[in-house]
Amino acid sequence: MNSEPAGRQDEYDKENPYIRFPVVLLQGILIMVRNQQKPYRKPQLFALLLTLVLASGCVTAPETLNDLSARLAVLPVINNTNDLDGPVFIRRDLNHMLRGWSYKTRSLEKTDGVLRDKLGITLGGQLDFNNPGTGAPSPKEIGELLDVDGLFYVTLVDFNQVITGVYNNKTVRAKLQLVDAKTGEVVWQNEAEESRSELYTSTSDIKESFVRTLGETVIQKALRVNPLDAETKAVILKLLNSLPPETVIFKDRGKSYDY
Repeated sequence: MNSEPAGRQDEYDKENPYIRFPVVLLQGILIMVRNQQKPYRKPQLFALLLTLVLASGCVTAPETLNDLSARLAVLPVINNTNDLDGPVFIRRDLNHMLRGWSYKTRSLEKTDGVLRDKLGITLGGQLDFNNPGTGAPSPKEIGELLDVDGLFYVTLVDFNQVITGVYNNKTVRAKLQLVDAKTGEVVWQNEAEESRSELYTSTSDIKESFVRTLGETVIQKALRVNPLDAETKAVILKLLNSLPPETVIFKDRGKSYDY
């Protein structure tokens, strides 16, 4: 049985949904025995107990990342853009969507605290193990410190908004890698982009579009609201939907995610 150290459970948003199954099964057996009119025959009781033992074996530490009980961490974003807020937005939304799909992810604050206190890391660029020049710690080292099974490395490639009035464009592009924290192997990676444009021709429409879009952007920046919120979430959804079933299986994979 894989038990977590005391105080560790609160670092994850979701309780493992499979841990309770053997308990529920045992309760069911006790109710059946209590309500049984005739005494239980030994073969029947043995079969029930064997079922309980086999079910209990299902809650051991996940052998692969296919198990919803696998613990994951979304690491600070490697930022290849000039926008300082984009990495915060995409990382927060990715972590939120993983939790919404029943994955057990470490809180971003506690992940950052461990990386800062144990390794002196405060920027995603310091984690770029694909670039030897950064001197980044290995995924195995990070996984051991964070006590997780898998690591999501995020690279923000483009996070840009163009406002001219005539032509307005919002573009988000990101790369996502899922790394097995026990072996250091990159088990999956992909890149996705979402770009949305508006084109205006009449003078009144151009003026209205410029004033409205610019005003919205200024207010959103001041309030730390993501001006590319729809594009950010669309990119994350594309990436997560591209995960092959043999690598990670999402609960209710086909449903539309409620933002």
